[in-house]
Amino acid sequence: MLTHPRLRGMLIVGAAALLAVGSVGSASADLVCEWVDVGEDELRYVCTEPGSPGTPGGPRPGGTAPPPCDLTQSPYNEFCEGTSACWGNNPAAVQEPRELEGVPQPSEDAHVAYKSCRREDGSTYDEWYWATEPNPGPTPAEAAAQAFGQLATPAFQASFNPETRTLVNLDTWWWAEGATTGEIVGTGALGVRAVGTPDRIEVDPGDGTGTFTCDFVTTQSDACSHVYRRASRPTYDAQMRLVYTVRFERNGNPMDLPGLPTQLESPWVGTVVDVDEVQSIVRP
Repeated sequence: MLTHPRLRGMLIVGAAALLAVGSVGSASADLVCEWVDVGEDELRYVCTEPGSPGTPGGPRPGGTAPPPCDLTQSPYNEFCEGTSACWGNNPAAVQEPRELEGVPQPSEDAHVAYKSCRREDGSTYDEWYWATEPNPGPTPAEAAAQAFGQLATPAFQASFNPETRTLVNLDTWWWAEGATTGEIVGTGALGVRAVGTPDRIEVDPGDGTGTFTCDFVTTQSDACSHVYRRASRPTYDAQMRLVYTVRFERNGNPMDLPGLPTQLESPWVGTVVDVDEVQSIVRP
């Protein structure tokens, strides 16, 4: 089932795919289906039979066919059935309509679909019918999830200075050695990609003081530091991770869908820190 609100139904073109009330049918195994960008950030899933006259923006032998009907007037602006302009829900919002009472379900995977059409003379007709749709492919939200799943954070080392031994009350510098400050990109389907922008590093110094955050530091500097107040016995188990801010694009344009993730964290990378305490003895 198509879940994105702009994708109200799979578009099946041709009388053979749209069955009248009282008939039995299913989607043809020979249908050619693809996502079609119809403009204004809207996608439609269009199926055509080989040799059919084509659909608005849909595939056609030798090129793209113009709409064979007037699709400029809402709500009859989704697909053409001959010269009639139609809209539909597949599956239908109501799965037990009175119009199909007594019409047996042709198969276990069949569901009720609905279409409403307007003829060239302005008259209208509608139909409820049984349909079995082919694999509809990913929705935009599913394509975004695929793209997010392909985001890979770089390998890095949790580095600190002084390197071999740090001291109580001395600034210890931290940075993500080997990480880069560039964006990371994951590509899904439908021209969708997820882009991760470096945001910060998070460091757990291991001394019980809790995690602290710093700018995205990848080289040795004093931009990210921590002061140990107690010596380690014998060492502290510290760890670090990278955090990215995530955005989504479709064909280079910003993509905003509810529920998309906005942040990506790398796995924690551990290290051990030896912290000593220096004491001075003053003799008279």
